[in-house]
Amino acid sequence: MISNKILYIFGSGRSNRIKVENIKSTEFFYSYFYLKNKYPLTNLIEMKEEKPQQELSYKFLLIIDKILRKLTNLPFYFNLITTKNNFVEIFKANKIIATNDRLGLSILPMVLISKIFKKSDLFIIVMGLFSKERPDFIVSFLQKIMINILLTATSKLFFLGDGEYKDACRLYPKKKHKFVFTPFCVDTNFWKLENDGRKESSRNSVLFIGNDGNRDYDLVLEIANLLSEVNFIFITNYPFDSDDIPENVKLIQGSWNQNILSDEEILNYYSTSKLTVLPIKNTFQPSGQSVSLQSMSLGTPVMITDTKGFWDKTNFTHNENIFFVKDNTKEVWASNIIKLLNNNALLKKLSVNSINTVNTHYRQEIFDKTLEEYIGLNN
Repeated sequence: MISNKILYIFGSGRSNRIKVENIKSTEFFYSYFYLKNKYPLTNLIEMKEEKPQQELSYKFLLIIDKILRKLTNLPFYFNLITTKNNFVEIFKANKIIATNDRLGLSILPMVLISKIFKKSDLFIIVMGLFSKERPDFIVSFLQKIMINILLTATSKLFFLGDGEYKDACRLYPKKKHKFVFTPFCVDTNFWKLENDGRKESSRNSVLFIGNDGNRDYDLVLEIANLLSEVNFIFITNYPFDSDDIPENVKLIQGSWNQNILSDEEILNYYSTSKLTVLPIKNTFQPSGQSVSLQSMSLGTPVMITDTKGFWDKTNFTHNENIFFVKDNTKEVWASNIIKLLNNNALLKKLSVNSINTVNTHYRQEIFDKTLEEYIGLNN
């Protein structure tokens, strides 16, 4: 066994889940349990949502964060993760895995200081880093500088979307040897149908789920208003005005980080829905990836906007294992939903092919092995 001190950098919510409950679905831990089992020195720290306002260091870092975010349009949050204990953990680690680019940028000063004194490898899972807006020359110039610093400090960047991966290779051709495209995968040991399979009689609603900023919340509400005869379930923390919610929509508060709904409850909503719909804004950042794969793994077909950021066009075909909507208007969406709900043969084909696609290409075990290989743990 190789002795590796691996440190995961997580957003909030992971440590509490590990402490207080039996983890059911593991994909949002990005192979942490797999590596922890093989390499016992694996540890984690996480970004907090808030810190004591009276701390002088917090106030100073908060000012720095606001200035950098304004100047670069990049998500710097030094104030939420820079502590003595976290720096000690980073300094001790020789393999550091930041599970999104926000975390990677926010630990960058601590990593750079650590690299002065010892060799350590930084790996970042990126989700939209290269699609941040550049409203003017100054922001564009400073953003490129900060991204170049990040790329210099990073050993590998793992892209969950093929579109963003190709865009990054185009923008930074000299750094593309550091780029790896590895799609998000789901825990198919949990997201699976029971022995009795897909029961059509129990599936009587259309599901919309998620809190991603790239979801088109206005559009999905307009679609539901057009289709008063269809029952919708919205699972989200998006602040819809209660007066705008039509009678055919059941609104349920849901947030993975806040653990509002259990994995079992979410599984039940997937397995009792006839279709999952995901209107997405057009962006290079992959959006709806985890929801789509979870839904597909349970045999619930997915209808999703055909965006430039769709994560892996190679393994998805319209009307075979997914339903793409190219014209992102409420009328087109409404029409497609009605046609698909009334086409049991197509629904069944999409269901069967969805399960096969996930089991073939997007199982958690595939992500585990890929991450382990590129981090250099199985050499």
